[in-house]
Amino acid sequence: MEPAIHVDHLRTDSASLVAAHAADPTASVPSCPGWDRTVLLGHVAGVHSWVRAQVEAGPAERIRLGATPRPPEGNALPRWFEATAAATADALTAMDTSMTWPTWAGPQPGTFYARRLAQETAVHRWDAVGGSIDAPLAVDGVDELLELFAGLIPGDRLAGVTGTIHLHATDTDGEWLVRLDPQGITFDRGHAKGDVALRGRAEDLLLWTWNRVPVDDRFEVFGDSALLDVWPTSVVF
Repeated sequence: MEPAIHVDHLRTDSASLVAAHAADPTASVPSCPGWDRTVLLGHVAGVHSWVRAQVEAGPAERIRLGATPRPPEGNALPRWFEATAAATADALTAMDTSMTWPTWAGPQPGTFYARRLAQETAVHRWDAVGGSIDAPLAVDGVDELLELFAGLIPGDRLAGVTGTIHLHATDTDGEWLVRLDPQGITFDRGHAKGDVALRGRAEDLLLWTWNRVPVDDRFEVFGDSALLDVWPTSVVF
């Protein structure tokens, strides 16, 4: 997915977050226990600020979260978020994506930041107000989670677990074979038979991988469903 498309999603979902906060800043966010929309907006604002600082600093230096401006509290937060989100989107549009950039995941291509921020904002927009997630963006999000996050899960969380999960998007082109074992998580893209298959819309697969939705009637399951129960208790970030 091109960075420009990620940035377009970032702008749209940022606006939806602001609107949700304006509608009811104290509304609870069930998918983020203990949070309301104000806490959620502050969290996303902090991530935007961090990315903006990194992109504006350039690829020669890694900027740490603690060194970036933190969101204000109270009535100043929504306006600060809007200004920061707009400036971040502009910075991502102007950045040199041909360079290798420092990130928490090690050196990455310049497309990393637009993708990461679009995915972060899309899932948290869903946390705030629900609604659909664009299918190609959702496939890209499952790719990102498996490429960057799944490998961070320590193998001891999967002690005694060995098996494969076939994830299959039913509304667009997206299939993955995910291997779980005590050495960790690996995956391949494409069609392959797993010990269990989880079939559903791309957005639902993305939300399941991020532990936002359970395996329910939005999915079809074929095979050893016990493997799916491992995910929400072990693949936690």
